[in-house]
Amino acid sequence: MKKLLIVGLLVIASASAFAQGTVSFNNNGLATPLPDNLAVFFGDTATGHRLTLGDGVYVAQLYFGAAGSPESALTAVSAPAANFRVATTANPGTWSGGTRTLTGFDVGATVALQVRVWNTTDGSDYATAFAKNNGLFTGKSSIFSYTVPAAGSPPAAYAMGNFAGFSVVVPEPSVIVLGILGAGVLLLRRRK
Repeated sequence: MKKLLIVGLLVIASASAFAQGTVSFNNNGLATPLPDNLAVFFGDTATGHRLTLGDGVYVAQLYFGAAGSPESALTAVSAPAANFRVATTANPGTWSGGTRTLTGFDVGATVALQVRVWNTTDGSDYATAFAKNNGLFTGKSSIFSYTVPAAGSPPAAYAMGNFAGFSVVVPEPSVIVLGILGAGVLLLRRRK
């Protein structure tokens, strides 16, 4: 009987040692309609000049680390990035990523989280896409905190409550026009 009790305690101890924290990787929140401060768009959400990110082209990935970690110390969760919903959805600028495991963090732990977004035609991960276009067509949230709730907590406890929406960096149209004009002037000058 003593051996059985000892084995049982060891099984419970090992299971709790490998327990991982989870988070609901969704920015659609619990409110309908979605408040603008939870969405991700092209352009400036403050001025209202914004476009919805396309489904299947732009993805969102969750990065995590110990509380207080700098951005460079955050790592991507092992689950794949989440696609944005189609532009015609009732909640544009959102994705539904499902549950993500925060490896190494147990119940009650405070974790630093960050959401990074990129165009998949520019790379299969955020760093590649960022490097390809010098940061254009990528975006990231501020680092925010999340406390892993106890098992069996209501679904709202797993939400990314401190997440704030952001805009993806796109070049200003005037910069593009000025670049084209400059190239044209150089071509004309070269012909003379």
